[in-house]
Amino acid sequence: MTKMTDNKSLTMQPFFSNMLKLSKITVPTLVLLLLTFSCDRIKRKGKQTANNAKEKIVNKKDDLADKIIPRFDSDAPDTKFNKKRFSEFFHFEPTPDVRNIYCYADQMGIDSKFFFSFNCDTTTLNRIINELHLIHRDQPDLFGRGLWQNFPWWDSAKIVTINPFSKKGDHETYWYLWYDSTNKKVYYMDFDM
Repeated sequence: MTKMTDNKSLTMQPFFSNMLKLSKITVPTLVLLLLTFSCDRIKRKGKQTANNAKEKIVNKKDDLADKIIPRFDSDAPDTKFNKKRFSEFFHFEPTPDVRNIYCYADQMGIDSKFFFSFNCDTTTLNRIINELHLIHRDQPDLFGRGLWQNFPWWDSAKIVTINPFSKKGDHETYWYLWYDSTNKKVYYMDFDM
């Protein structure tokens, strides 16, 4: 039985010796491969982290600028700033039926004017009317028409045919809201003189 063990150890010796020679070659190769893959992974992770940091800085910068001068995006619907302006003007967050929110502000000089256009259902429409205490008028009111802006989302031809909801406040402040029931679209304007 001792002979067999000795034979076995003799046959295993070349195997281990070959493995040792092979390991001298493959270990550095394996280490190099692992380092290459690790470096590439670290590089990708670093770029991703840098991009995330840049994005956060831009968002913080935009939010800070918005606190100083409120941003109104008249060229793009449903931006975070348009949704924020919606909340500020109508005193509630946009509900799921509110979409395509465009807004514009002109606050130069001593007067100001603000425009909104968005789609919504009648439940949201009634909530805005109640929140702002607007009164339905029996006929179209073109009092503020000279202040209207020319935007693709502001349909002046349609608005002149709709009886508005409106009110006049202190210090020559006016609120107007028109609702196109066919397209479920609100046109809102407030201004002071």
